Amino acid sequence: MSALTLNLLGDLEVIRDGQAVPLPPSKKTRALLAYLALHARPFSREHLCDLLWELPDDPRGSLRWSLSKLRRLVDDPGHPRLIADRLSVSLDTRAMDIDVNALHAALDTHAETSDPATLEAIAARYRGPFLEGLDLANLHDFHSWCLAERERALRAQTTLLAALVERLATSSPERALPHAYALVRLSPFDEKARAKLIELLLTLRRPRAADHHFQQGLRLLKQAGIASSGALLRARRGTAAQGVTASPYRSAEVPPSATQPATTETVPDLPWEDRMEAALERLAPDVREVLDWAAVLSPRLDAATLGRVSGLDDAHIGAALEVAERLQFLEATEGGLRFSHERVAHRLYAGISVARRQLMHRHLAERLAQDPALELEHADDLAHHARLSGDPELATRALVTAGRLCLRFCANEQAQRLAQEGIAQAERLSGGRRLCLLLELHEVLLSAAPLDDWEATAETLVMLAERALEHGALAHARLGYQLASHLRWAHGQWANAREEALQSERVTRSADDTEQIIAMAETAKCLAMLERDLDQARAMLADAQKLATQRRLSHPALPMAEGLLAWHADRQDEAETHFKEARTLCKAGGDRLGEFQANESLMMMAVEHGRFDDAQARCAVLAALGERLRDGSEAPFAHAAQGLCHYALTDDAAPLEAALGALRDADAKHRLAWLLNRTARLDLQRARPAAAVMHAREALACAQTLERASEQWVAHRLLVEAHRALDELAAARSHAADMAALDQAPVALWARRGQIAE
Repeated sequence: MSALTLNLLGDLEVIRDGQAVPLPPSKKTRALLAYLALHARPFSREHLCDLLWELPDDPRGSLRWSLSKLRRLVDDPGHPRLIADRLSVSLDTRAMDIDVNALHAALDTHAETSDPATLEAIAARYRGPFLEGLDLANLHDFHSWCLAERERALRAQTTLLAALVERLATSSPERALPHAYALVRLSPFDEKARAKLIELLLTLRRPRAADHHFQQGLRLLKQAGIASSGALLRARRGTAAQGVTASPYRSAEVPPSATQPATTETVPDLPWEDRMEAALERLAPDVREVLDWAAVLSPRLDAATLGRVSGLDDAHIGAALEVAERLQFLEATEGGLRFSHERVAHRLYAGISVARRQLMHRHLAERLAQDPALELEHADDLAHHARLSGDPELATRALVTAGRLCLRFCANEQAQRLAQEGIAQAERLSGGRRLCLLLELHEVLLSAAPLDDWEATAETLVMLAERALEHGALAHARLGYQLASHLRWAHGQWANAREEALQSERVTRSADDTEQIIAMAETAKCLAMLERDLDQARAMLADAQKLATQRRLSHPALPMAEGLLAWHADRQDEAETHFKEARTLCKAGGDRLGEFQANESLMMMAVEHGRFDDAQARCAVLAALGERLRDGSEAPFAHAAQGLCHYALTDDAAPLEAALGALRDADAKHRLAWLLNRTARLDLQRARPAAAVMHAREALACAQTLERASEQWVAHRLLVEAHRALDELAAARSHAADMAALDQAPVALWARRGQIAE
């Protein structure tokens, strides 16, 4: 059984065997997990529906969907933690580590006598308010419960921190200090807590920091209309009157400013933090401006970026950096400029007003998003600055851009994480903006990883597309239907895939020319892949090509659709030219899945012509690309195709048979049918009719499930030959009759070339 940790203090977090687990994007699903985790008893389904879902939402259906997501999150093989029957639901938390439970348990066992190290470990798990960002204010009962638990956890944490400060203040003041700071952050109006912090700072010879907190404490009390008890003044005077013992906790020295003479406040006898504060206060305005931007950019600093964002010229930037290096605030490393200590960056950052900070982050996010040559290493930077801009829409758009950037460089796990965060972020938006961004984020998510519940996702995409259409967002409605069509095609629901492909073209008929071109090209490509409505596909593609020529536009779907239609019509050279063009456009545009599909088609054509050396070289490209793509059927197919070429060139089928298992597990029936038919053809060429029958029968079953006429024809043809070779004439006649039944089906001309004579 795997170790499972549930952290509810701060953002909800599930950790399995030390690794954070991606969470469902639905806030209500995550809220359901937290609610069940903190109650050691079953709840009726009716209660949970009333708690988290409004009536128009089909609450019982929504609850079932959420439970299916949570089972994948918390259950282990042979050990279901989520216990649900027809009437009730509960969560078995006996083998789970839950941070808020550990916090309350620490206080129940008398914190004043517990081991300080254990208490410190528990206190360190407090990352923020209980279920931060997940209070669901529109759901009154859940919101009330969440606020009560949040207040209870806050009281427990402040009690724990106060106990730690009290126990460590005398024996280990340096160890007590971070707990005192944390306590003041949680309880800024608690005069006693701030007085204890001042005492510790004076004990550790940090008078400037102590004075700062003394003044800040008085100011906060005054603003809140709270009369001082005198604890702040007693702390400031009392420790000073007793004399301060030299602290053994000395840090590296920071020299005084080169532009200001040293004073008694900056002599080396003062602690490092106080000398840092003094030096920062004497900085010239332009130097402080540069360092403020550096703090916002940290840890990724470079002089060119500082110049662009600060608006200062190179001379001022250079002078400011020279002062910062002399003060040992910044240092040059192999990776560029870095703050010599993170406390310098934190102090500078804290000195910037919240409003200005948000504007600075917004400026950086917009600059990064507009950079056409953005590198993968900047994807998280873009998301980081957008998050801190205070603008939820900008943050969500940035997560789309960052996710697409990760896909371009095949950083699929990173793209998946960013897309999931973006979907959660989009919940803060409303109207058409929310719908459009959700569709773009789902596009990233689908390209990054296969889905556990693809049918539910397809339905969600269609629903989002319908609502985008209601808002007049035609481009995004087209995108939703197109994504749903591709998803259903990949899983064998070809009739639904056809209908949604056609709908994606219909909704753009009143859109701008670019959207019409993309919609017609994508629909024509989908119909060609499905071998359905091919005349309509050709007409649609001709219209798209004509409009694209007029507007001087290109899109990978245009040559890909042309290649598929030309191949179906047995115009091999023309098809190869179009596939190569599609591959180039996809590669240039960062569409790695499209690039794989174009290379896949070129490899298949080489196999059809018996050019196995050429096909093997293309398989190597596919395998390298497939390993970098999402965890779908691409890599298993590439390895199986390599095995096919190896079989053709060496008569050794062992690598192929070993690779077929992974392709079967990937459940890509269209790829499996093609590969098995070509395997059966090689079997026949090597006088192995029994093996050919086995492979062709499996290929036929896949092709029939998909209603793919060409591969059915090929499988029947191969079975006719194999059964004749085995002198099984009745079976051969049966498959020949099945071939005849496909005469009116849209069988590709390249397949019909191999008709069997009676």
